[in-house]
Amino acid sequence: MMESAEPVLRQPATPEYVLEVLLEQARQEWSKSLTVSEEEELPVTLDSPLDTLFEACQLYDSALISIFTKNWLGLSESDWTQVVAGPQMHTVRDFCERIAARMTMPVISMETFIGRTCRPASAFLAIRSLLQEAGVDVAEIAPSTSLSKVTRRHLDLFLGPIAKLAPGSLPTVQVRRPVWDTNWIGTAAILFYLLLCPLSVGYGTAAYLVSLFVLACLVIAAYGTKERDPVRVRFGNLRTFRDLSELIAQRAVFRA
Repeated sequence: MMESAEPVLRQPATPEYVLEVLLEQARQEWSKSLTVSEEEELPVTLDSPLDTLFEACQLYDSALISIFTKNWLGLSESDWTQVVAGPQMHTVRDFCERIAARMTMPVISMETFIGRTCRPASAFLAIRSLLQEAGVDVAEIAPSTSLSKVTRRHLDLFLGPIAKLAPGSLPTVQVRRPVWDTNWIGTAAILFYLLLCPLSVGYGTAAYLVSLFVLACLVIAAYGTKERDPVRVRFGNLRTFRDLSELIAQRAVFRA
């Protein structure tokens, strides 16, 4: 296989691409967070009212719209200021056109193998290139390599640059985190009030200080696990990089 110097190319973004990225990023963001219940998908087109897009993305105020839109699309603060500073926007098309003028979209360089082009192989090289650009050691990553270990360690890359190769392709992510990684503040507080406080009543300052110390230990333990890799990450029935590459190849844009 002849691998090109640039497996991932860039071209001006389209409003359609911007809309696909926003819907894809919102779907995966709330699925991985475990803090927002999954809602029924709301149909959105470029001709929909702009509020419909924000509702579909579960962005219910201007602060959330600004923060998540910039993050999901990689917009700078100055770009965002220009997007919202123009005439009032009424439709999704108005919004996405302004954003598309300020960003690019990825295009996969078509590779050849024994004189024939191969879209899945080209998608695999593009995926591996994006991982390498982010500092991941890709020496041992082959099409048959299991996704499990790599997705656990680099989930943001799969939900970000890799998903953006073909927005809407990836199944909704399922993330299993360490027990302390979910609602750790609430867990520590409940333990404190239900177990420690009653025990300290009537035993003076020393007992109360011991209770506070135990609470502090709980919080420290929570912080210690909060940033750990997930225990398990799954994208539907995808098991290997070959599975992922074949799926990406179905919707990605290619250039010879």
